[in-house]
Amino acid sequence: MKVRLSRLAWLLALSTLLAGLLGIVSTYRVADAEFRELIEEDLQQQSRVLARLLAATDGGLSPARLEQLLRDGFREDDEDTLLVNVIDLDQRRLVSNLGQPPWPQRHDSTGIRLEFDGHTWFGHQHRHGRLLVQLLRRDDLYRELQEDILEDIITPALLGNGINLLLLALLISLVLWPLSRLVKQLEQRSADSLTPLRVQTPLREIALLGDSLNQLIKDVDEVLGRERRFASDLAHELRTPLATLKLELAGPEPELPVVRAEIDRIARVVEQLLILARLDQGRWQHRFAPLQLDLLCREAITRCRHRAEAGGIELTASLTPAPCRGEATLLGILLDNLLGNCLRHCPAGTGVSLSLQAAAGGWVLEVEDNGPGIPPVLRQHMEAGHTRLDSKSEGLGLGLAICQQIAQAHGARLRFLERHDGQGGLRVRLELPT
Repeated sequence: MKVRLSRLAWLLALSTLLAGLLGIVSTYRVADAEFRELIEEDLQQQSRVLARLLAATDGGLSPARLEQLLRDGFREDDEDTLLVNVIDLDQRRLVSNLGQPPWPQRHDSTGIRLEFDGHTWFGHQHRHGRLLVQLLRRDDLYRELQEDILEDIITPALLGNGINLLLLALLISLVLWPLSRLVKQLEQRSADSLTPLRVQTPLREIALLGDSLNQLIKDVDEVLGRERRFASDLAHELRTPLATLKLELAGPEPELPVVRAEIDRIARVVEQLLILARLDQGRWQHRFAPLQLDLLCREAITRCRHRAEAGGIELTASLTPAPCRGEATLLGILLDNLLGNCLRHCPAGTGVSLSLQAAAGGWVLEVEDNGPGIPPVLRQHMEAGHTRLDSKSEGLGLGLAICQQIAQAHGARLRFLERHDGQGGLRVRLELPT
């Protein structure tokens, strides 16, 4: 069963409100009972003390004097008036501070209530020998005092609960509003939409959730982009050799050298595509280790020397010992592609040089030729990868993309520049950190 978070939030708010109200009601009832009990105990204690004090005088006070003392000691007050009655049961005499209340119906120590002067009175009477002392409080004034005290107790509780509800409402709105917008965006999003989600919230946790979702969308977009590029490269690179094979095999006598060459070309294309796919997936970075870049350059020159001599191209090198970190296989592929492209596009009688020098924070590797060169606009496009020099040979499509990926994997930069002397030709510069 799935439950909407907003409903749970409102249920939480309602339960908090009810709990607060129940707490206030419970506090009111308990405080009321405790206050009433405290007042009654106070009246009982005062009546007992007063009865003992009067008994200690042993009749030394006249009724008039006693009445005057009661009026002076227990004055009538609009906020809290006490009724004090002293009854001499033997002489059947009643002295009070507020006129003449009714004669008591009971003569023992107990709690009492009576009607007098248009008001209801409650309190306690205490008997000590022949004296009966009554001490009572006006019920309406007690209620007013009680309400004032309870108001002082309950008002902070009400304010506290109100503040808690406001904070809870604010928290719910801060959490639910961005989450609801996020859910709405996801519900309205089509299956092929990979645009970033818009998440605006001051809450760090929800912002991190939005960033994580956007990062996931970005990763998916990159994976799909790699797959599209892979399919595009595969279609482009295999189109020409497959067309050539189709034409040759359609004839009565296929030329086996041509067929063999096209099959070798397809094998090289597939191999490069696999290398490019592995580079896209980042499977090589954990294999980086210390190596000597100058030794890799010498090995690449050795592999290309026979091809250069066969094409009438002079291949030279100027290398400096260059320790660095990287993956030897990938850097070897990069060097083979750079040298191979020069040898493929340079005519006989030209020269290709490979240099490796130290630079600030790393090494600079340059492959330079004096061949036909490349226009400046095309050189700028080549730095973005996936640029082909022609469609009749293997070109620079996959090779250039592989070189760019290898350079990026090593934190290096691959640039295509003009020669130092400004003459025709191309200078490929690899800036590799140590």
